[in-house]
Amino acid sequence: MSLCREAVAVPTMQPEVVRTYKTSELQEIVKSFRQKPGEGVLSWLVRVWDNAGNTVLLLYYELRQLGVMAQDAQVRAEMSTLGPPAEGQPESPSLYRWLAEAVGAAYPSVGELEALVSPWKTISEGIQALQQLGMAWAVSTGGTEGPDDMLVSKSTKAAFIRTAPDELKPSLLAVVMAADGRVGDLAATLMQLGTALAGAWPKGEIRVPRRVLWSDLLQAGVPREDIDGQPTVDLYKRWMQLPAAKRSMGPEGEKSVEQSKPAEPSAPPADWQLPRSY
Repeated sequence: MSLCREAVAVPTMQPEVVRTYKTSELQEIVKSFRQKPGEGVLSWLVRVWDNAGNTVLLLYYELRQLGVMAQDAQVRAEMSTLGPPAEGQPESPSLYRWLAEAVGAAYPSVGELEALVSPWKTISEGIQALQQLGMAWAVSTGGTEGPDDMLVSKSTKAAFIRTAPDELKPSLLAVVMAADGRVGDLAATLMQLGTALAGAWPKGEIRVPRRVLWSDLLQAGVPREDIDGQPTVDLYKRWMQLPAAKRSMGPEGEKSVEQSKPAEPSAPPADWQLPRSY
């Protein structure tokens, strides 16, 4: 997004030049940085930070012209009452800093913000959750730093493990609890862990049809909402965790012995082998 400013002289005790945005540029800012419907407060702030919202410097009256930026009712209420910067503060704080201040006023404690982070399922989603937890602490700095710069606190570790899926917790515990650096460092470590875990699963083409994975998981009691729309490889990993008796096919695509064994003869010849599907 290319934003050009026009110079406007503003008389002060010490003459200086303050640059203001054109109306069309402010509209572009709103379009790019407004909170999306269904987007969490912390994930919104992470997006603002990632898209260089800390470089968009706004005067107070410009902020007023942006209109409604937040979907969250509490944050929206706080933004409507934001006043000009206090004496000694920058005259034109960044958009990120304005928004962080409003979020911090709406959710005064880090614990309240950490509670907004939803459970996640994959390492990729876990890294996003970790960034949101880092943002919870970044908000407490008043928007002067980003999420990756925050130290990994005890509450960050606890919230991250709490929101992790049960099947990943054994792999995560040692890595997360030993972390003593910044959020960005732990995120990099998690990326390496994700690569290692992916390499531990069977490689090559998955020979079990998706419809079989879907049907077996449903019959095993897995909620439909946890299945619909999920990548086949994720369904396969979850399916492999089912007891063998609940899988209608073997992991290589062969039919389950219990479901395909013929009723007669009751004692098949010694050299009889289970036929394979091709």
